Amino acid sequence: MEDPISPKSSTPPWASGEQPTPASQPGWPPAAREAGSGRGDGTEEAARAYQAAGAPKFNDVPVEPLPYHRLWKADPFHRWWKPLVEFCISGPVYLVLAILVSIPMLVAPLLTGSAPVTIGPNGYPEGMFSSPFTFLIMFLSIALMAPCVILGRLIMGPRPLGLLFSVAGRLRWTWLATCLTIGFVLFVIVQGLTVLLSAATGEETPTPSFDPRTGVWILLIILIVVPIQCAAEEMVFRGFLMQTVGRWLKHPLWAVLLPAPFFVLSHGYGLWGLISVGILAVIAGVLCIATGGLEASIGLHVGNNVTTVLLGLFGLADPFGAVATGPSDAIVTLVVEGLYAVLVLWAARRRRIPARRDPAVTWQAWPGWALQNAGVGPRVPTTH
Repeated sequence: MEDPISPKSSTPPWASGEQPTPASQPGWPPAAREAGSGRGDGTEEAARAYQAAGAPKFNDVPVEPLPYHRLWKADPFHRWWKPLVEFCISGPVYLVLAILVSIPMLVAPLLTGSAPVTIGPNGYPEGMFSSPFTFLIMFLSIALMAPCVILGRLIMGPRPLGLLFSVAGRLRWTWLATCLTIGFVLFVIVQGLTVLLSAATGEETPTPSFDPRTGVWILLIILIVVPIQCAAEEMVFRGFLMQTVGRWLKHPLWAVLLPAPFFVLSHGYGLWGLISVGILAVIAGVLCIATGGLEASIGLHVGNNVTTVLLGLFGLADPFGAVATGPSDAIVTLVVEGLYAVLVLWAARRRRIPARRDPAVTWQAWPGWALQNAGVGPRVPTTH
């Protein structure tokens, strides 16, 4: 069972009439900290002294459990404009890093006399399965999203950093392992049945092939770098974007649907391939809200990408969408990923995975928050 994040009691200090003791808050000027350090600490007079000394205004104290896309409310100092600055930090840093990482891939042919890298109509380099270096650069350039998003979140918040991953304020490793297991088992079974069904019905199937000179290296990249690439995309499109939308719009439907087109347009597939990507985006977003974190969406993304790219390595699939797909592919995607969602939601219910953050966790993280507005208790939360 996942470690609980809620304390034994979720009763706020002011519920019994007791005023909480203020703590040294980040960003408070020295005079504000000194104002509550003497006699009367934790009283209404001390709280007024905090404000008189220039303590910054807090956000409304959360009095209801917070869903994943609204976790900004767990930080008393988060502001509506901070996600915009966060993007202005992480976006340019990622662009620079992606260019720097891609330069060797473009320069290497000039130095070695080999054929230059060409980009196919799907937006991906051609011949990736014959060049471990190109394969690595391709996926590494996407995986670099992860440190860039973390950098922006470290600077702008909300705090703690782990709110990016789940309502527990951290990545729930045991739950992540469960989701990865469900994803791998499901997609391996489905991909295996698809190959066997094609052979049984007499359909023309590709002949398996594997070049150990390059295939071993690519296999290692698939097992190490591709999962990081998937997690990085989830941190951006389900983590950063969903929580950004949740900063401005309360209903979870907006947080699920509005980031989906950005995820779809980041892929260079045909129409039905893009529809399949859109299905994954919506299901992953729903799972983030329903399970309170990125673990379920990471399990879905990793299971799908790793199994598909492995089939491509052995010549049994086209993971980069160069071959035209049809509506049947989107239907299969909906059925398989819908089944994954059902299994994950069932496992989350059995394990009692928290989908919301208990306000008491926030009160403990920011002890002085209850003293806002002269220490008379929390205001009624406003609707944004």
